[in-house]
Amino acid sequence: EAFNIFAQHPSDYDAKEGMIPMGEVRRCLIALNAPPKDNAELAELIETVDPDDEGWVSYESFVAIAALKLHAKHDDPEAQREEVQKAYLLFTRGQEREVTIGDLRRVAKELREDVSENVLKDMIREATGGGLGGVNMEDFEGVMRRAGVFA
Repeated sequence: EAFNIFAQHPSDYDAKEGMIPMGEVRRCLIALNAPPKDNAELAELIETVDPDDEGWVSYESFVAIAALKLHAKHDDPEAQREEVQKAYLLFTRGQEREVTIGDLRRVAKELREDVSENVLKDMIREATGGGLGGVNMEDFEGVMRRAGVFA
């Protein structure tokens, strides 16, 4: 889907997926939450997908580099930790504190999800190992791993 946001259909190209201009590769990777680490990595990726310097990237070539970036990110413990922290801070609105049942209630409301108070309590109990206190970062990360978000 990220590819299609940036895809164009040059007149001399007949594939249904289209192609993305070379200048959009970085933005497309950002849309996948897998941005290049720096300009050197971006240059390497571009050289990989457009070795003839034609200025366009096909769907197949983009999928290949996107898969590599996403796989590398998944295998990087530090990147995973950063992702967990970003998600955690979304619940706490950027504050360094535990996630409360009120935070869960707010997020459910923002997502327009009708979640009963008992289910919210069960979510807290699942994260904390039985208690109804707040969910700390370690508990939150454990829930993410059990849910299969990270290996």
